Amino acid sequence: MPAPLLALAFHPAHAADLCLRPGAALALAGLPPLAELARAYHAAGPAWTVLDGDTAVACGGAVRFWPGVGECWCWAGAGLDRVGLAFARLAGQAVQGLLREHGFHRLQAHVREDDLRAQRFIRHLGFALEGRCPGFGPDQSTHNLYGRIRTWKE
Repeated sequence: MPAPLLALAFHPAHAADLCLRPGAALALAGLPPLAELARAYHAAGPAWTVLDGDTAVACGGAVRFWPGVGECWCWAGAGLDRVGLAFARLAGQAVQGLLREHGFHRLQAHVREDDLRAQRFIRHLGFALEGRCPGFGPDQSTHNLYGRIRTWKE
């Protein structure tokens, strides 16, 4: 049985260890270098790195816009294909933690319209499609806006 995935506090250096999936690399095209983004995201809100053994397979978290509202982000590494189900469960727990422990009442995410895998993943995490954002990406690509509101159960 493979070792369980481990989530630990994100550090900007972890981003350099990722071998990004093509969809993740495409979503970041036209943005500042990954190291610069990692420093900014680290300072902007809670975040984690997911390890499969000693290998970083994903980094993600939420950029706090203002109290209670955040934009989720996830940089997916190629190693996720091997541990997809375990990662999906861990990501679900992380979203629950953002809502319960980090004071968010609204989370949202912009997902490239042409990245069907990312669209399925964000819906799995309980986000609902709220709208379409033509020209949103740095390359003027269309993104879909997904949102999740904390319910009374959370």
